[in-house]
This record gives sequence, structure tokens and C-alpha cells, in this order.
Amino acid sequence: MEAHVTPVSGRTVPRFIRQRRWWAVLLVLWAVAVGLYTHLHLAQLREQMTQVALAGARNMFRMVILTRNWNASHGGIYVPVNRRVEPNPYLDHPQRDLTTTDGIKLTMVNPAYMTRLIAEMAESSSGAIFRLTSLKPIRPGNKPDAWEGQSLHAFENGAKETFAVAEGQDGMMLRYMAPLPVEESCLDCHRRQGYQVGDIRGGISVSQRYEPIENAMRNHTRDVLLASSISFVLATLLGWLLLELLRRRWLELASKVHELEETQSQLLQSEKMAAIGQLAAGVAHEINNPIGFVNSNLGSLKNYTGQLIDLLERSRKGEASEADFVAADFDYLKRDIDDLLHESRDGLERVKKIVADLKDFSHVDQSEWQEADLNAGIESTLNVVWNELKYKAEVVREFGDLPRIPCVAAQINQVVMNLLVNAAHAIDGRGTITVRTGHDTREAWIEIADTGRGIPADVMQRIFEPFYTTKPVGKGTGLGLSLSYDIVKKHGGRIEVSSQVGIGTTFRVTLPLHGLPSGPSA
Repeated sequence: MEAHVTPVSGRTVPRFIRQRRWWAVLLVLWAVAVGLYTHLHLAQLREQMTQVALAGARNMFRMVILTRNWNASHGGIYVPVNRRVEPNPYLDHPQRDLTTTDGIKLTMVNPAYMTRLIAEMAESSSGAIFRLTSLKPIRPGNKPDAWEGQSLHAFENGAKETFAVAEGQDGMMLRYMAPLPVEESCLDCHRRQGYQVGDIRGGISVSQRYEPIENAMRNHTRDVLLASSISFVLATLLGWLLLELLRRRWLELASKVHELEETQSQLLQSEKMAAIGQLAAGVAHEINNPIGFVNSNLGSLKNYTGQLIDLLERSRKGEASEADFVAADFDYLKRDIDDLLHESRDGLERVKKIVADLKDFSHVDQSEWQEADLNAGIESTLNVVWNELKYKAEVVREFGDLPRIPCVAAQINQVVMNLLVNAAHAIDGRGTITVRTGHDTREAWIEIADTGRGIPADVMQRIFEPFYTTKPVGKGTGLGLSLSYDIVKKHGGRIEVSSQVGIGTTFRVTLPLHGLPSGPSA
């Protein structure tokens, strides 16, 4: 079974949630989004209204074309001459003017003349303006203006229609124009101008005032802006309220997490002290041995110094004989005193090292990150738990050449201590505990393997659960592996275990070579 661990993220409340001023960023983004949506919506609406107006202009153009085609299909029509309809001076036709049998004067209205008459009626009734125009007009009044001239040139280059919003006599106008190709029926009047069937003879432009569209746009813009403003304000208030609720909830959770961290830190320290308490007898034995022989050596040294002082005192008084000095055997005393001092010094160094290692393990500060020598930490830990190990197993060291690893050294040492003690407890009789270290380009690892009983599959699934233990009541807290798992996790590493019943168990702790010096710790 492998327990893979993901590095823990920062536990502080994000600045964006903690400080309300950062919410202005969302407010600005929201305002930009609403403004952009409103702008696009109004632009789309203007385009739609323009297209509707263009559709009306196209329909008007089609109706004019239909009437012209009807007129041309009859070779022109005759209407009574009156004040509004005078004979067309620009129509060169032998039958332009006729008189009926009852004396009514008639004049021919050709398609061009009829277009002009209909245009005058349309302008007076609806305000729409359309006119016939050409680059080679017969009637001077049909001469194109600048925009119509550009359109006529565009038609000669293949354009099918043109439209624009341009300045007119009555203000801004929506202008539309389409070409008039030469047809067979047109040649009666325009053959002399050199036209052939299919040529662009001219075009009909349709113009209508843009003011109604502008008025409709202004009204709709007002409505859209009002609706958008209300939506913006309501959404802003709702969003601010939700962010405030999120902020309070996050701060509350952060407070709870902080409490849990403190509780966990205390639990970790308690577990450490409990582990040391369980090892206290062994540690005391490890200390008592050197203290015992140091005490014995001090007794011998006291006896030697007493003899020497007595001899010197007698010599000063002249009471010591040469035989007394020979009997003292100074060479022996010198050698023995040197041996006693050397042995005592070694014993005191042993005591000093054990005490220093215990001090490291009971250190209260759990958050100091530093570049640590893992191999040295393992040696220190082995020294603390040696009495627990030496009667159960032979310890084999297979240390690799490790770089210094950024970590909380005391916590990693506690993980090693937990795994070593568990390995010793798993061995029945006497076995072997192998401690290996190594690294690759990204990670360093510590491996502790034992030749103990192994872990059954059902137990393997729960070994990292808090308070789970297979030991008898009072023999274990069930927190050792759980806390070890948590420590490794918070260092951005992982802890894995493989085991075979009856053969042994191997725990592997992996740590990144570049750790989290500003990250959380237990």
C-alpha cells in the first residue's frame, strides 16, 4: 500500500478575501462587462434598425422597378396633359403627344418620366425621396450628387447595391441605391446614347430621414441604460453581500484551522514527549552506564590523589623514606590516572550527546526551517532510541551522500524515531533494521526496513489513521504514524509502506530537495 501526499497550500486567508479593497477589482471588471454588453447590445440594435430601414428602401426600389417595367412593356403610357403633367421636353418620340377624338390632349409618360412623377408624390406624402440618376443623364436634373456618383461608378465595377448614412438637405439621411441595367425595351429611348443590353444605364437612389431611427435609438438606449444600471447595482449589492459572507466564513474557518493547528502542534509535542517518556528507562540506562564508571573512576582518582598528597606531606616533614617513593610506583599511577581520565571523559561525552539529542527532541519550537543534514539527524535519533533497539535488532546503516535538505529538522527526526521504534516493536526475538538514505535530482529519501512480523492487509489500510493501534491498551497512543504522515505531508513529501507478513516491512519517506521554507509546519 502506498500513501501519496499532496503538498499543503498556504493556510492564511487570501488577501483578496481578507482586504475588501481588492473587491474593487471585481467591481471594475463587472462594470466593464456590463458596459461592453450594453455597448454591443445597442450597436446590434442600431444595426437591426438600419437593416429594417434598408429593407424598406429595397422594397421601394423594387416597386419602382415593377412600375417601370410595366410602363416599358407597354411602350409608355398616355395621360391627359394638366398642370402637374406637362409634355416631357426630354422625350424624343414621334408620338409623344396625341389628341383624342373628343379633343383631350394626351402626352406620353415614359418609364423615366413616370419615375420622377412617382418620386414627387412619394416625397410629399411619406417623406421618402427617390430619384433616377445617371452618369450620362438626358435630363440635367438627373445629374448625380457626389454619393450617387460614387455608387454609379461602383455599379460599373460590379457592385449590386450601396447604402450609407450621409448628410442630406434635411439632416442625416439613410441612403440606398441600386443599378438600372439596360434592357431591350430601354433601347427605344437610349440606343442613341450608345447603350447596349446589360450596360449600367444609371440607378435609382432611395433616401429617407434618419431622425426617426435616431429617436427610436435614443428611447431604447435610455431604457437599456436604465435596465443595465438597475441590474448592475442589484448584482453589485448581491455580489458584495456574498463576498462579505464568504469573507466572514473564511475568516471563521481560518480561525478554526488556526485552533486546529495549535491543537495539532500540542498533540505532536505531547506525542513526542510521550515517546520520550516510553524511552526514558532506556535512556536512563544509557546515561547510568557511563555515569557509573565515571563515578567509580572518580573514586579511584580520589584514592590516588589521597596517597600522593600523603606522600608529599610526609616528604615535606622529612618522614618519607626512599622506600616509600619506590613503593608508590609513579609510572603505574601515571598510566592509570591517564586511563581513568580518558575513560571518564568519553563517558561524559556520551552523556552530553544523549542529553543534547533529548533536548533536540523535546524542543518546543516546531516551525524553524533550516538546511538540515538528514544523515546526522538519523544518527542523533539512533542515539536516543538505542536502548530500545540494541536488544531487538542489529542496525545496519546504508547512508548515501545527501545534500542538505530544507525542513524542520526536529520533526523529521521524530518521524525517523517513530519508524525506528515501530520497527523494533515489530521484531520477535532478534532481527535486523536497515536504515538507508539516498537522493535523485528532485528528491531525497529515507528508508527503514525491518525483518519483523509484517503488516496484514486489513491493518495496512488503517495504519495512518489517528488513534489506530494494534498494541494493547496503555502500550501505544495510535498517533505515531498519523503524525508522521502529517509531518511528511506538510513538507511536500510522501510516506509509503510495503510489507509482507512473516518477512518484514519497509517504510520510505520522500522529501523534495527544494522544500517549502515559507510553508506551514506542524
